Amino acid sequence: MKAAIFSLSGKDYAVDINDVREVIRLRKITPVPDAVGFVEGVISLRGRVVTLINLRKKLGLEMKPLDKSSRIIVIQINAHALGMIVDSVSEVIDIQNESITTPDETLAHAKYLSGIAKIGNRIILVADIRQLLSSEDKAGIDGVFEKVELRKKE
Repeated sequence: MKAAIFSLSGKDYAVDINDVREVIRLRKITPVPDAVGFVEGVISLRGRVVTLINLRKKLGLEMKPLDKSSRIIVIQINAHALGMIVDSVSEVIDIQNESITTPDETLAHAKYLSGIAKIGNRIILVADIRQLLSSEDKAGIDGVFEKVELRKKE
């Protein structure tokens, strides 16, 4: 599997590169009133509205200010572009399937984890971004998108 490696709270995560549209630097974020708690706001990316979720908030990690190493990983979910704010993105690597093990029962609640890769002395958490958001989360994000689209038309 070819994977993009990103960091959150000092841990390395991998996402399948096929799920990533692009990685961009932070830019001016427009907050959206009454959005789901982990939605940071929206940005315009080449004329398209991209809803941003803060993965630290979504995963219940300790918050830290966004800085110059923070990045946005842009993915496509349903018909919408979605940006995931992470601490940094470091590299794209090949992860051999035999180096990935299934998470044990202590990590069963983390449904977004599809595996744990051991590469040398590195432990990389393999995330399935499609499992990261529940159907309620996706509905909340659709609501943000609809609010922004209505304002654009006015």
